[in-house]
This record gives sequence, C-alpha cells and structure tokens, in this order.
Amino acid sequence: MAYTFSGGIDLQRNGKVPPKPVSRLTELDRLILLSPEDAGFKPDVKEGDEVGAYQRVGTFEYHGDEIPVFTALAGKITRIVNEQDRVRGVIVSPDGSDRRAELHVCDDPVTELSPETVTGIMKDAAIPCRGSYGYAYRRVLAAEGGTMRFILNCCESEPGVFSRRKLIDGDLNSVIDGAKLLMRALDVRRCEIAVEADEKYYGRIVSAVRGDPLFEVHKMKRRYPQDEEVAMIYAVTGTRLSDADHPERSKCCVFDAEVAAAVYRAAVLGIPYCERIVSVNDENVLCPVGAPVSELLDFCGITVDRPEKIILGGPMRGKLCKNADDPIGPLTDAVTLFFPGEGKDIPEMKPCTHCGRCVTVCPSRLLPYYLAGNAKKKKYGVCEEYGARACTGCGCCDYVCPAYIPIKKLIHTAKRRLPEELDK
Repeated sequence: MAYTFSGGIDLQRNGKVPPKPVSRLTELDRLILLSPEDAGFKPDVKEGDEVGAYQRVGTFEYHGDEIPVFTALAGKITRIVNEQDRVRGVIVSPDGSDRRAELHVCDDPVTELSPETVTGIMKDAAIPCRGSYGYAYRRVLAAEGGTMRFILNCCESEPGVFSRRKLIDGDLNSVIDGAKLLMRALDVRRCEIAVEADEKYYGRIVSAVRGDPLFEVHKMKRRYPQDEEVAMIYAVTGTRLSDADHPERSKCCVFDAEVAAAVYRAAVLGIPYCERIVSVNDENVLCPVGAPVSELLDFCGITVDRPEKIILGGPMRGKLCKNADDPIGPLTDAVTLFFPGEGKDIPEMKPCTHCGRCVTVCPSRLLPYYLAGNAKKKKYGVCEEYGARACTGCGCCDYVCPAYIPIKKLIHTAKRRLPEELDK
C-alpha cells in the first residue's frame, strides 16, 4: 500500500529522470555570497584577501544567532557588498586552484556523538532546511527533545525537479549515515524513510537499509505536494497539523535527504554547506551557493536571453528571477525556464464563484477562497481565526482556480501581517 494525504493534485512529471550524471560547476567569474535581506553581514575577510574552498568569509545574525557563510571555491575577495549603509556580503573571484581551508572534523567517533554535539555541527556548518525555522539546528532545538517520530523525506519536491533523486543516485550512503546522525540529534531510535512509489529509487533505498532495525521505508503515492512537512506527517502518521509554522507540536520531525547528506559531510568530512545539486532542464549540476544564475545557465548551454521567464525553484513554488545576475541560494533546488511559446498567459482575474475546487485540493484542509477574500479586505484577524498559519504555500489552490485569483499570494500576505505568537 502506498501512503498519501488528503488534498493535493496529480501532476505529470516532465519526463523521466535525466540519465546524465551530475556535473560540477567550478569555473565561475564570481560567487556572490549575501546574507538575507533583513540581516547585516559581518565579514571575516577584506578586499584583496585570498580564500580557500570551504573557508568561512563572514557571519550574519539570524534570530539572535550568528550563522556562518562559506565559499565553495578558492579565490580572491574582490568586493565587500554594501547596501543602504550596511554590509550585505562579499564577492569572491574564483581562481581555479584546489586550495582549501583547514577543515575541522569531529575527534569523537560518530557513534558516540551527543545530541548537543550533532546540533552544534549542524549550526557551525550552516545547514539550511525548508520551513519556518530556516536552519536545521533551529528545527532540532524547537523540538526540545520531544520528538517521537523522525521522517526522512526522499520524495521529489515538484514536477521537473530531479535534484533529490540525483542525490540518492550518487550519494545514498551519505544520506543514510546522515539520517543516523539526525537520529542522535533528535534522540530518537528509529527513522521512517518516505520515498515515492518509483521502482528504481524505492528499491534502492529498501536494499540499502534492509536488515537495519533503525529504518522503516514507506512507499508514497506520487501526488503534489507529497514532500511538504504538513502533508507528509499526515500521510505517515495520520496527525493533522493546525499550524505549518510549528510542526514540532505534532511530535514529528521531517528532514529532507539533502539535510541528512549535509550533516554527514559536516560531521565526518568537515565540509560546511556551500554547494547543492540544482536541476536545470535535463541537466543536474552540483552548484556552489552564490553562483550567478546567468553563469549556471551558460554552463548548461543556455543563453540568458532565450528563456521568456526564469524561475528560481520548481514551477509550483519557485520565485521569479528578475535579474539573471542573482545568486543561487542555499535552498534553490532547480532553475525552471519558460521559453517563448511555452505555457499560456494568465487571463484576467474574475470574481470568486465559490466553486470549492481550492478546498478539495488544499493539503491543510483550509478554506482558501475564504482566506483570500478576507486577506484582500485586510481582515487579517479573520484569516488567523480560520487557520491561515497552516497554509504551506504549495499553490494547489492557484493551479485549480477557474477565476484565476492569486489565492496563494493573498494568503501569504495575510500570514506576514498576523501577529507573532507569544509562545513561539
């Protein structure tokens, strides 16, 4: 039996997983390493300094903590980026050398690491995660030792995105060993692996953990957004979340396969998080975080002026790239391209007909049309009362709306305007 959740939509994948191996992008003119827009940057370097691969170049403040920023390639600091009277980051000009910074590997055996040590490794390596916490170590700390079930997400994120499957193809052992480290951080004794019902990948994972009592593999139906934390917790455990910003209240913790592999590399190899696999059409590239989108496309043989639209991420949850010189972010799993003649123009928005289609596909079982209507009227208190916090932003409501109402955008606006919870 394949597990699934209520709501969601069936989307056809854009062909099979490309057979090409993952290529590595190393020849770049520059790396743009920036802090988030609302955070200041404290550089550890100055213009003209030479840096090695995996070297820390600075930190930025995130919810009271200092998060390090690393360069994936060796080179020279060519510029300290200043915006609106504050430092935003640095620009590195790679020199093609194999010079590396000194890597710090744990002295203790991996099997003897304490939860606090593993969590500290995750923080020091700046391993990000999806969701409201932003970084994997913060997700662990939010659980406060109360996690009862740990789910490892090996489902692909969106149609046309293959980065997670390519990771499983090339580095499954790191994913499995990283999951064991995450079990130590969460202080749980079992990991439930969720993988889509694909004969090749499901079989590979089952074979890799066969006979290991620490793991149990769940076969998941192909249904978007199966990889969302809210949907996955409900599919595996039957627990429905009323707040997507606080998944720890379900006593379940979901981490993606990329997080597990990054934890293993940080703990065993000393390599911080500064590169990831990015899907671009039929190519999958191991790309340094901070690489300009234009240079990634050029590496894939695509000139910037050919696509009509460039989306950072998948077609459902990605964000429009307004400037081809924007850098690849730590959570960018794909660059989706729309060429002239592809897709259709969105017709003019019409009044809501209350058809209920958005309700049937919402994985959080909300009333999207009602939330969007009240958000448009700026009645944010009503939005909170009707569960706006549980919205995951999957976009299923937009996809099926016959009136072409930007429901997801309206609910997102309402969520940003909701007051902070006192118990957050």
